[in-house]
Amino acid sequence: MTTGALLLVPRTRRLGALAAVALFVSVFPANVNMVRLWRDRPWPMRIAAIARLPLQIPMITQALKVFRNA
Repeated sequence: MTTGALLLVPRTRRLGALAAVALFVSVFPANVNMVRLWRDRPWPMRIAAIARLPLQIPMITQALKVFRNA
């Protein structure tokens, strides 16, 4: 929530983008662990956990673009 608020205000957008990059990168290992732990769950839950992993790459690159352009 704080990261989103920082991104909204032009004066703090660069800091918000950097915070978003840090958030997305720091959450990635937890998502990998979730895939590992959910091996015995029903297949829709496993697919959702696996689908999160590649989706983080565009979020990180977009946040980096905002950081560079702010």
